[in-house]
Amino acid sequence: MKNLGKIFGKLIRGFLCAVVFLIVFGISTVVKLSSLTGIDANSFTLQNKGTETVKYEGEILREKHSISYITNEGTVDERQIIVLKPAEVAGDLPLIYIPHYEIDENTADFHQYMNHGWAVASPVFSNKYNSEVTGNDLVFNNAALYQIRHMDGIDKERIAIVGGSAGGYMSLMLNMLQMGTCASIANSPIANVYYNLYVYFHACDELNQASSFNSITMPIQMLISKSFRPNLDNFPDVQDADRWAALSPIGLAKCISNPVVVNHYTGDILVPVDQITKKYTYSERNKAFPADFPITMGNDYPGILSHSLEEEADPDEICVQYYKLENQNVDMEMTASNKLLTINIFDDGPMNPKGTHTAPGTTGNLDTMKFLEEMFEKTLKGTEKAESAKLILMLERYAGESVQLLPHKGIDDTLYGSFAVYRQEVIEELRAYVVNNSFEALDDQMETAIANSKDPGKFSQIWKVVKAKVKADIHNPLCCL
Repeated sequence: MKNLGKIFGKLIRGFLCAVVFLIVFGISTVVKLSSLTGIDANSFTLQNKGTETVKYEGEILREKHSISYITNEGTVDERQIIVLKPAEVAGDLPLIYIPHYEIDENTADFHQYMNHGWAVASPVFSNKYNSEVTGNDLVFNNAALYQIRHMDGIDKERIAIVGGSAGGYMSLMLNMLQMGTCASIANSPIANVYYNLYVYFHACDELNQASSFNSITMPIQMLISKSFRPNLDNFPDVQDADRWAALSPIGLAKCISNPVVVNHYTGDILVPVDQITKKYTYSERNKAFPADFPITMGNDYPGILSHSLEEEADPDEICVQYYKLENQNVDMEMTASNKLLTINIFDDGPMNPKGTHTAPGTTGNLDTMKFLEEMFEKTLKGTEKAESAKLILMLERYAGESVQLLPHKGIDDTLYGSFAVYRQEVIEELRAYVVNNSFEALDDQMETAIANSKDPGKFSQIWKVVKAKVKADIHNPLCCL
């Protein structure tokens, strides 16, 4: 009997290990096991849960498009995006791009997009893409957005980006790296990659490793941590503050040129709120967190890596709004300021190790439709500003100096990731700004940006070349294709 007990014990432990393996290595597996674990996939993607009151009853057109692009390693890769449209709506449709994660057609957000007559696009997701969110996944999502802008049936003046968690990170990065989108919503985004993926996730792993098998301290964190860990390979020199900043929204915060709304919860244990703003991080800590557990960022990280998104944003273009939730419920309309960056902080209590992007027990949905309606009504012409930092970033990309989007020569000049396409992209985006404003407005703002840059002489020479290309493109849009 004693031996049988040992054998039975080993079988049980083996079964439990297999379950943990599946949980750690696949969010899709978690969705299937949600009835056992209590984990909802929307805890990760932050897409509002569906309701019968907003259900779209019409036919939906579904298209898959292949996106070929050049990876950072110089190889050609191909991934797919899915584009969904309400069948009865004709003409060029406004579009919502859901970066990184795949759109969930069972959510209230999706049904409201369809009811509004908008198109929706998102990648076909695999959990392996979490491992390269700061690398090739970033390149791919830029490539996908670039191809979407060139698709028939899409209103190029009304494209918005909406993402959550790692998709929230991607929403911010796409807005900061590109011109040409009306607005972006980033729910619980990773804003400081150094703190979140290097310092904080490492501390979470150590805490879980020290806990007993049948009582994991941070079960949700254990579920996702390993899938993101390979991103650290993208930072071979841990002390290279410039690289961490270049691939973090905090390092590009002044490049925001279209309205961005960040929604974040104080109880978030996956993306601690301290990296968004330090004003509302609870000083008290759950007893499960050791005294040295980094629920706040340290003050001694390299360069600006101790800073929050609020600290690095343009102080004239940011508004932080705070909401104390009653009964941890957030059924309300999302609000935005007239600034380029609005940060909405929802106070649902301190961080709890058993939470997700919210504290345990937080309920409700945040209605974003009014904001998106207003942005689409204004169109790109009414929402885009030529911010100095963004203009300099565009010149750097044209010169082949982008850290985020490495330019490649001699592979395939027709693919995104090539130096040729990056130059074409810069000309197209600046041309669109000129069409919506004027060449004189762009020239004046560019001259101001150059005068305040780190190397006015160099950027003046780049602008001289780009200016001629933009002028030629205005008179002959096919000249740069």
